[in-house]
Amino acid sequence: MWEKQSDDGSIHDKDNTYTWANAFASKVATLNGGAGFAGYTDWRVPNRNESLTLTNVGAYNPASYSAFNTSCAASCTVLTCSCGLANTYWSSSTYQSLPSTAWYITYYFGLAGNGNKTSSYAVRAVRAGS
Repeated sequence: MWEKQSDDGSIHDKDNTYTWANAFASKVATLNGGAGFAGYTDWRVPNRNESLTLTNVGAYNPASYSAFNTSCAASCTVLTCSCGLANTYWSSSTYQSLPSTAWYITYYFGLAGNGNKTSSYAVRAVRAGS
């Protein structure tokens, strides 16, 4: 189950970015706080392979499936839309050759790369599985 994203300034806002550490300490911790998001408290940052499942190689800008970008408009909430960007999203996977970096997915082209963990990128949380 993937987190829906909004354009309302909330924790789900498509424009929010985080360092790699804050993807866990801020974004995921907030989703899992209290009663959780959508009634669940097991949200996490997806690994590289999970993130790649959102890539639609038949699309471009964004190279993701339309279900992740429907009715997105200013002030829409996760109850009224699903926003996606041709943006760069963190994965939870450390880039093993250079541990100060982690894998990300750029949904503009649908490519994976690695970035310094102090850089700020978007996060779309997932739950269940590993």
